[in-house]
Amino acid sequence: MSTSDSIQNRNTLNNLLLLAIMCVMAAGWITFSFLHGADAASTISQERPNFIGTARIKQHRAGANGDLVEGEEHLLKAIIKWDAIPNAERYEICHNCKDYIDEETGVADDTVTDEDSINDIYDIEIGGKNTCGGQPCLVMPGVPRGNNQYHLRVKIDGEWSLWSKHQNFFVSEPGTFEHVEL
Repeated sequence: MSTSDSIQNRNTLNNLLLLAIMCVMAAGWITFSFLHGADAASTISQERPNFIGTARIKQHRAGANGDLVEGEEHLLKAIIKWDAIPNAERYEICHNCKDYIDEETGVADDTVTDEDSINDIYDIEIGGKNTCGGQPCLVMPGVPRGNNQYHLRVKIDGEWSLWSKHQNFFVSEPGTFEHVEL
């Protein structure tokens, strides 16, 4: 076998190996973090959840008759609902976390402490009062009127995911709302 044949065979093998690696990566079997030594369980949970939620806005009502709560007639509550994520152990919702979460990467900036940048982070257990119509949800009384921004993350196999891209809900009156681009 000539040297040029040997080089051509080696190049063909390298191209086939590269193609096989690309196919495996495209199938989702290897991720960037896996290539850098993370185990498969933490790799899966580090992906950003696809948070597509809806918001139902209601007045503060109580009792069997659903009467308006006295002194809270002006207040609204938001019920934020999303599709369950397989193997979720719990969720967190960050409400109006403007500068805290990097929208492009989903990484939180733990050095941000300004109350204007982090409004609230809600810890949401699976099931029970955190389920609306069979899906996970957050019931948030006293939601401010105007634009409300939400990010979601999920805990799987003991590891928190990155934060999702935000969902905006413009709260003005009772009704059902979907994400609005600003």
